[in-house]
Amino acid sequence: MSTVWTLHAGCKVNLYLDIVGVRADGYHEIESLFYPLPAPCDILKLRLSEEAGLRLTCSVPSLDASDNILSRAYAGFAAATGFAPGVVAHLTKNIPMGAGLGGGSSDAAAFLSWLNAQAGERALTRPALAALALTLGADVPFFLGRGPAWVTGIGEVLAPVSCDLREYTLLVVCPDVHVNTGWAYRRWDEMAETGQVRPRKELTPEMSPIMSLCFTKPPRLWNGFEEVVFQEFPVLYEVKTQILNHFPDACVMSGSGSSFVALFSSPERARECAGHMRSLGHACHATGPEEPSSRK
Repeated sequence: MSTVWTLHAGCKVNLYLDIVGVRADGYHEIESLFYPLPAPCDILKLRLSEEAGLRLTCSVPSLDASDNILSRAYAGFAAATGFAPGVVAHLTKNIPMGAGLGGGSSDAAAFLSWLNAQAGERALTRPALAALALTLGADVPFFLGRGPAWVTGIGEVLAPVSCDLREYTLLVVCPDVHVNTGWAYRRWDEMAETGQVRPRKELTPEMSPIMSLCFTKPPRLWNGFEEVVFQEFPVLYEVKTQILNHFPDACVMSGSGSSFVALFSSPERARECAGHMRSLGHACHATGPEEPSSRK
C-alpha cells in the first residue's frame, strides 16, 4: 500500500490590519499583524501515483477545477524545479472561504512545503520557495513560517515578531457569510475617495509606532475594513456586538471578513461565548487554556 501523507493546514487571523496607501499600480499597501492558529484547519491527504500530474478532489466540489490555488502551486513548482511527480490529493475544507482566515494560502503553502520535501536535489532554497509562494498570493509566504509576523508592503514583507498569546483563549467565530476580498478593497477605495475613510498618505515606515499597540495588555486590536464591511453586511456588526456582550479582552474582524477573533483571559467567558455563538448558528473554534470544544 502506498504511503499517504496527511497535512494539517492551519489558518491565520489579523490582530491588526490597516490600509496605509495605494500604489500607482493600484496595489494597496498594508500594515498587519498575522497570527497563526491551528484551528480551524484544512486537511490535505496526498499520495504518490504512477499517473503523471496532479489529480485533485475536494470536499467542496467547486474547488475541483484545474485553476485552483493547489493546481497553480503544483504547476509553479514543476516549472521552477522540473520535479512533477504523479500526485493524488484530496482536500477537506474546514476553513471557510471568504472568511479572512487565509485558508487557500495555507493549503498552497502546505502543498509547496511537501513538494519541496519530496524533490530531493531539485528542492528549492527557502528564499526561492518563498518567492514562488508569493506568485500564488500575498499571504502564501507567511504560511511557510511557523510564527506571528508583522506584514507590510502589499503583504509580501514579513518580519517575525514575538507575540505570545498563550495566556488567552482565542475564539474564532465564523458566520456563514462570504465577503469577497476584491470587493472589500474596491469599496474601501470608493469610500476613501469620498472621505468616508482616511487613507494614510505616507508609505509604511520600517517600524510603525502603531505596532506597539498590538502588544499592550490587553492588546489593542484594529481592522480598517470593519467600517467598510459592516455597512454592506450589518449582520456582521451584530455578530461582533454579540461577542462583545461576553466581555472579551479584545475582539476584531480578521482580514476583509467575515470571521472574528476574540481574546479571553477568562476561559469560562470564552466557553459561554462559544456556546451562545453556536446557538445562533455560527461555527466557533477555540485555542488556548481550557479550550471550549472547537466543534460546530
